[in-house]
Parts: sequence; C-alpha cells; structure tokens
Amino acid sequence: MRMSTLPLCFAFLIFVGTSQCVAADKPTITGEEIDQSVMATLSRQGAEKLKVISHIDLTQLFQTATQWTFVAVREDRQPITDIEDHAPIHVCFVKAIEPDCSENLYQDAAKQRPPFDTPYHLLTSRVVNAGQNQPSALLFIQLCGAEGPNGNCGIATALYRYERETDRFIRVFQGLTGRNNNEATRFVERGFLQGNVIVNYPTENAPYTYWIEMYRANASGRYVRVLRYRGRTGYGDGNPLAVADSEMPEILRHLGLWKPGDALPVPDHLPRGCSHLYMRRGEEWCK
Repeated sequence: MRMSTLPLCFAFLIFVGTSQCVAADKPTITGEEIDQSVMATLSRQGAEKLKVISHIDLTQLFQTATQWTFVAVREDRQPITDIEDHAPIHVCFVKAIEPDCSENLYQDAAKQRPPFDTPYHLLTSRVVNAGQNQPSALLFIQLCGAEGPNGNCGIATALYRYERETDRFIRVFQGLTGRNNNEATRFVERGFLQGNVIVNYPTENAPYTYWIEMYRANASGRYVRVLRYRGRTGYGDGNPLAVADSEMPEILRHLGLWKPGDALPVPDHLPRGCSHLYMRRGEEWCK
C-alpha cells in the first residue's frame, strides 16, 4: 500500500471496527459482467430469453468483505402454464462473479405449500434499515407465485442479513401468505416497532377476524415470533385501513407501548380521503 492511502484506510478501519479494509470504493467487477455471469449460469440450467429485472449492489450498503450483488432475472419465454404470460423468475446472490441462484423462498415456508410455488413476479427487492439508532441493513424480498383464476397468489417474503464471519448472506426471516383476503407481511421501517415484521392472515372460523403475529430478531439476528393474538379487525368490515394499521393500537397495547386514551398511532400511508382516526370496537378506523 502506498503511504498516501494509509491515513484513509486507518480511519476507515476505526469506523467499521474490523481488521481489514472491506468493500472497495468502486466495484472491481462491472454490473454488466455480473448480469452476464448470472444469465450464463441460468442458461446452462435450461432457462431461456432472460431479462434482468433487479440489480442491487450490496457491497457498500452492507460493507461486505467481497463484492456482492443481488440479481433477479425473468424468463420471457412462453410458460408451460397458460395462467401467466411469461416463465418464472430467478433470484440470485452473486459473490464477485459467481452466482448462486438456488434460493427457493417457498420451500419450508408453510406446512401446506401453495398450488403454485414457483415465483413469477418480483413485488419488491430493496435494502431496509432494521435499527432505530444505528444502521442495520437487511435485504427485503417479496415474490408472487403464479396467479390463479381469481387473481390470488402465494406471496413469499424473506429478509437476509450479511454475516461478516463467513462473508455470506443468510436468510433470517421467511414467510408465506395469500393475497386476496387482505393478508400481508409488513417490515416496519420506522417508529417504535422499527425492524419488526408484522404478519396478518384470516382466522379459520367465526368470528372471522385476523391472526396477528409479530416477529423480531433475536441475539443471533434470526427472526422469531414474539406475539400472536386473534385480532379485532373483521374480515370485510369496510375499514379502509390496512389490517396492520387497524390493529396497531392493539399490537402496541400487547407490548405495553399504548393504552386507551393515548394518541392513536398514525399510519405511514393513509388511505385517500382519510381525515380522522378513531377507535371502534377496539379497532382503529379512518373516516
């Protein structure tokens, strides 16, 4: 190393608290080279007419020791099923120029796997911050399987964190819900519950409400369930708020963070025309 670079490197070492300079300022491998390596790997596996639909350089965001990239690719060939107008998508983690496209977010996500357990749509792929006071990056991915005649699909959700000791990305949360009955898996990006995951899905019997679950990272960084209760939000009750928002006072009450009479939590995204929040039968409503 030349002498002129030593102060910068030492300052960086102090900041990140590691024993080596990680994540070069600029990737040593171009994005085009990485995309080409992914498509070449998938082509050898029989995939055809490939198109990159997401490319995220993870190197700087996670301060990785090796250059890492997330790449999602869609096959634009005619699918085997006539339900979709294109073939499945593939999600790949690329270390330097070596892709690993073996991730299956539907595997072991539920006791009963959905009828269509192959991803056809990428709903989101982005880096989120799990920490309130200091950066704690996670890669957040949501996929949708083939849509059924009623438009429903299995939505797979996953969170990944970077493990510096092994220089790899590990899955720390995995879940599966449907789409047509207001089910949802939400990563909380701000507020008291930042970094937690809220899942809601319909109950199996009357009175038809929603099961509410919350997951939180444990000491190892893996997400575990810390809350489950039968919610008060009725299925199809006309409340314009999302289930997680209508249940937020009750979620916070279970955690000792809210009590009746306190100001109501304000959702990040209010429905259009919502001018007033109020409580109704233990559920937050909007009008």
